[in-house]
Amino acid sequence: MSTLLNVAALILPLGYLLVALGYGAIFFVSHPRAERWAPLALRVFALLHLLYLAGLTLQWGQFPAATVSQALSMIALAVAVVYIFVEARAGERSTGFWLVLLVFVFQLLASLLATPQPPARAIFHDPLFGIHVALALLGYAAFVVGAGYAFLYLQLYRDLKSGRFSTFFGKLPPLEMLERLMTGALVSGFVALTGAGIVGAIWAQRLFPGAWLHDPKILFTFATWALYALVFLFRRLRRWQGPQTAFASLAGLAAILFSLVAINVFFTDFHGFL
Repeated sequence: MSTLLNVAALILPLGYLLVALGYGAIFFVSHPRAERWAPLALRVFALLHLLYLAGLTLQWGQFPAATVSQALSMIALAVAVVYIFVEARAGERSTGFWLVLLVFVFQLLASLLATPQPPARAIFHDPLFGIHVALALLGYAAFVVGAGYAFLYLQLYRDLKSGRFSTFFGKLPPLEMLERLMTGALVSGFVALTGAGIVGAIWAQRLFPGAWLHDPKILFTFATWALYALVFLFRRLRRWQGPQTAFASLAGLAAILFSLVAINVFFTDFHGFL
């Protein structure tokens, strides 16, 4: 089992890179063969990814989010699944290169940060904690998707405003659709992260009253949540429109990467109060 999982950890980022290049051929040169094989290849690697995470669950007997590597891998799969769903619903493949590229980046980080054995903690068998982690990762994945659409929105917006059309112009969905996709992803992520915070707070206060409030991971997660809350507040007040929301979404992606990687590597690899 360990050998198969190690091989899968090497194959997945390479596979997603290959799929991203296929979608790149669709976006940049409208390659007819890539139109056929890239979507199928994405589904194959997403299924392999799901089996990989299921294998981790069976091997260690716990929810596969015990390490930074596993959390990053789960986010990568969630982004891939979200894109597959959007592509199937909208029949639109022009954004595939950019979204699958994000999947590749997250899975590459997951494979590079993989550890031989995750920590064995009773907490990983707690259903409430599992719900908290699942909601948090789902929220982060939605924010990643939102950032992907935010990048595309800004590129097309720049083309329209300058009148000097780049390779993005005419190959992406309309600006209004990109804004709806971006906003929808951000709203989904905010709801999921809010749910994660509520469930986590109930769980932590029950077992560790007061101690969890000073944990650096929780504080930075709250700061990330507050950033997106401000985005929605300013949109509600009509102070921000699509471009400002897109910039904030990209800033949120940087905050998420810092939270998932830098906080865990340089500060604490788990909640300090445990």
